[in-house]
Amino acid sequence: MRYRVLFSVGSVALAFEVTAQTAVDVVRPEEQQRERRAVVKEQEKRAKHASIIEFRGQQAFQDKELRSALKEEIATVEDFGLTPARADDLAFFLAVFYRKHGYAKVNVRYVIESGNRLRLDITEGPRFMLNKVMFDGNTREPADKLFEYLVGPTRERYSRLEKRLPFVAADMDEGAKLVQRFYVAEGFLDVVVDPPRSKFEGQSPEVDVVVPIHEGRQYFFGHIAFSGQTVYGAEALRGQIVDLLQRPYTDVRVEDIPRRLQAYYKARGYYDVKVEATGAPEEAVNGRVPVQIVISPGPVYHFDGVTVNGLQRLHPSFVAKRFTRLRGKTYSPDVLDERFRTLMKTGLFNLLQIKPVPVDGHLLRLDISAEEAKSKEFGFW
Repeated sequence: MRYRVLFSVGSVALAFEVTAQTAVDVVRPEEQQRERRAVVKEQEKRAKHASIIEFRGQQAFQDKELRSALKEEIATVEDFGLTPARADDLAFFLAVFYRKHGYAKVNVRYVIESGNRLRLDITEGPRFMLNKVMFDGNTREPADKLFEYLVGPTRERYSRLEKRLPFVAADMDEGAKLVQRFYVAEGFLDVVVDPPRSKFEGQSPEVDVVVPIHEGRQYFFGHIAFSGQTVYGAEALRGQIVDLLQRPYTDVRVEDIPRRLQAYYKARGYYDVKVEATGAPEEAVNGRVPVQIVISPGPVYHFDGVTVNGLQRLHPSFVAKRFTRLRGKTYSPDVLDERFRTLMKTGLFNLLQIKPVPVDGHLLRLDISAEEAKSKEFGFW
């Protein structure tokens, strides 16, 4: 199967608009986090004092810990009433909570009592701990590195100082997928990581896990062929991607080739450059994958005039004069980015979009749209 990636350079306005919004909206994620924390705090408070639910049989966790784990579901029951479906949800998520802490054989049953109350009967069972982890078939990658990927999902909930981790079947399945992605990132395109096999030994609370791996061949970049109007020659272009070519072959690295070369050409005025990279793993010889790169640079563009719209208080010339000296010079996205950042640092704009628009004679007119920030008022008393 051939893998093809095509990039064409159109307007750079999107990049500048995204950057502008990021610079201005930096507080929005913080506001969302504050709102989320407030909701969680309220749910915790409601769950702590909710009289509609009772736990029986728990030994490993305190009542408040179980209520905290089910805070969203408890709030839903309080808001919309208790039904068999919602009771079943509470029992299900409580069992999930236990399993995430190693209680693989937990059993939770619900009973809806009179007075619209819910009782959750818990049979915890033993807490299972992860004992031996064996990788079967790894000849090229060390087991200790694979182990960190396998237990990664469980590690997220526990300190790295924990010498022993609980056995969580769902985490093992997710970790096996991480192991497979690691192999693919190292060039093992045909790797197969089978689902982990868990071994429970009698009454022992320790679980051994075996992960079968079929590595297959590791692939690397082979012959790189350039075609089209390369302008700068194969050696100059290879220099822009040499670090990629020295690493194992992956689709992601093939996708990065057009981006690298596109940036190289754009920095030299080729605004409308197109780069296509095609890898052919099925044609690999001794694990070396040939890659074909087709380049259509187009003409060299130069800056033309500037238009500004969207301003209410500032005069358009305040923005335009930052760009007028560019007229006639070779197009450069780095120069535009520098001007853009300078304007955003003034704090006068919520949004600043710079859109190069091709006009006659391979010129680029800069259409600038701006949204001014609210003016700040200062008072003295």
